[in-house]
Amino acid sequence: MQKYPSINGLRAISILLVLLGHLHVTSSIFQVWKEDNRLLNLVKYFLLNHHFGVNVFFVVSGFLITSLLLDEEQRTRTISFKKFYIRRTLRIFPAYYFVLLVYFLLQLGGYFHFNTLSWITSLTFTKQFYSHDWQTGHFWSLSVEEIFYLFWPLVFVAGDRFRKRTAILLIVLVPLMRIVFHFYPTEWRNDLTLFTRIDGIALGCLVALYKEEILAKLSAYWTAVFIFAAAALLVLPDVRFHLAKIGLEFILIPLGTTYGSIANVLIALILLYSVFGPQRLWFRMLNSRVMDYVGMLSYSIYLWQEFFIWGREGHKDWIHQFPQNIVFTFLAAMGSYYLIEKPFLRLKAKFSSDAAPTGKTVQVAEAP
Repeated sequence: MQKYPSINGLRAISILLVLLGHLHVTSSIFQVWKEDNRLLNLVKYFLLNHHFGVNVFFVVSGFLITSLLLDEEQRTRTISFKKFYIRRTLRIFPAYYFVLLVYFLLQLGGYFHFNTLSWITSLTFTKQFYSHDWQTGHFWSLSVEEIFYLFWPLVFVAGDRFRKRTAILLIVLVPLMRIVFHFYPTEWRNDLTLFTRIDGIALGCLVALYKEEILAKLSAYWTAVFIFAAAALLVLPDVRFHLAKIGLEFILIPLGTTYGSIANVLIALILLYSVFGPQRLWFRMLNSRVMDYVGMLSYSIYLWQEFFIWGREGHKDWIHQFPQNIVFTFLAAMGSYYLIEKPFLRLKAKFSSDAAPTGKTVQVAEAP
């Protein structure tokens, strides 16, 4: 499997935006930022936008998983379901269920109390449908991703045309679902389910499927593409304000702003620039040791950050107060990575697409 540069740097940006956004929700440390300057407030909004950070992760994840499947298909003309699901299990389950084990022990000790439904949705990766408690609510995004990857390999083996059409269909369906939910709201519907967020992963998949064609068109305009995408992402929050002044805010119902369809396309452009574009300042920043290391820890940071950012039942003990809560988050993430993730990642490597075929493989259908 080809190793792409800048990916850990993008993961680092994603998790740092999530951290800052959650700190903004639970702490008053950003209230000192009361600039009246419109541009500075847009920068502030962007830096504290944890939903945008999640969508960066979604697009990157879809791109990487599909690239891995394409690599396996090109080398072997088959896809091993067994290896795929073993890799996903070894990557996600150990660190995740260790966090839940810690939560269970803390509940036995009276520190936490999660109800039965909270436990069921956490254990079954269905948290997107019940994200009402802070310490496990953030697992909604992992729930969306895992449900997608239950069926994506099955779509993939049906052939090139079918997989592309499926990704496009998902990207188109989400804006339609946003319109339906806007005019016909339901009790369970929110912006944390696959019905309104799966398009980010699907777009990452589609970019991987059309990678060569897209790169051929963009390679002569890299600087313009990056400047346009970065500037557009920064001003997107202001678009709603200006459209509302002329009565056209409804345009954004299907497309969203910083975590909708428009933002996903802009994230995809920045992803391509970051990985395949010129190796200038942005590239060097993403591939610096600090960004690479934070990106490497990003999954464990994601798992542990809500525990330290917010305490039990809203009571903020010393370890849950800023700035030590950030220190403890990173310490817990480092412990999780080196003691749990890394040993299982070594085991996962034995089931890589480069390894000798084992178990059931499926001949990939040829496009008609």
